[in-house]
Amino acid sequence: MEKVSMQDIADKLGLSKGTVSLVLSGKARGSRVSEETCRKVRQTAEEMNYQPNEIARSLSTGKSMSIGVIVTDISNEFFGNLTFHIQEQAKKYGYTVITTNTNESLEEFNDAVTNLLNKQIDGIIFVPVVGGEKVAEKIIKRHLPVVQVDRYFPDMKASYIIVDNYKVSAEITELLIKKGNRRIAVVCYDIDLNALRERRQGYIDTMNRYGLLDTTLIKDINYEDQEEQIKQAIIDLKNNPDKVDAIFFCSRRVFITGVKHMHREGIKIPEDMEVLCFDKIDSFSIANIPIHYIEQPIGEMGKKAVDILIEQINGANDIKQYVLDAEIKHSI
Repeated sequence: MEKVSMQDIADKLGLSKGTVSLVLSGKARGSRVSEETCRKVRQTAEEMNYQPNEIARSLSTGKSMSIGVIVTDISNEFFGNLTFHIQEQAKKYGYTVITTNTNESLEEFNDAVTNLLNKQIDGIIFVPVVGGEKVAEKIIKRHLPVVQVDRYFPDMKASYIIVDNYKVSAEITELLIKKGNRRIAVVCYDIDLNALRERRQGYIDTMNRYGLLDTTLIKDINYEDQEEQIKQAIIDLKNNPDKVDAIFFCSRRVFITGVKHMHREGIKIPEDMEVLCFDKIDSFSIANIPIHYIEQPIGEMGKKAVDILIEQINGANDIKQYVLDAEIKHSI
């Protein structure tokens, strides 16, 4: 079947090819092309199954109309939701999204950046990986628009969108204390990134302020061996000679694994221990498990990341850095 061209659509409607091009490229707004003509062009293009020549358009505009997104764990619901909102916002600008995953691995982060740069994408939104500063600098050296999301490299001159992890972690720890809890543990990845470091520090400083800090209740988890280490952390907290009142899990995945092992150890929530999660867990509200959790503005983070990136693609040079507030919620 012969491919339909803009000229074919123009001939059928008795219009110029230039008019059809304006409509199908989304540039008709503000021109002298009427809404009725725009409607007819779009309808005819759909009826004739017109498919734009992306390669030709890329050559003429100098843009591929695609952006790259690098996340650390696409199986994590947080990053899945973040990617969804990025894709939906990018779609509004006419951009497609190429998503890659790093599994918190520096080598995979390097591969992801290299592959995206080779695909001639117009910009990159990425979640930093420990030790990845030099890899990220490859993007800067290409003068490619870039936005960091969820975390950031402090010494990298680039835009970012993050949550105030320290503030909300301190607030939720204090909430537990004011409810009468004194023996509060924290289970967190030992990854050296600002987001996790600030969550842990918010807990530590608040416990210190109330004179309640016990370093034996700080359980640092290695990402690669997390299942076994979280299991052991729960067993240790259960068997602690001084009863543990509550556990603050610093991320969604640690929380889910931790609660699984709490159930296996016969720990009742909240009768035996209360739990906190740094993220929203929809399934637990359905299961009627009462927990406090921190809800991050995922939709706003994804949309803002795309908006900033598109501004840069269109020529903006200013660096924008946003620190958003998260909210403390209760599942029941």
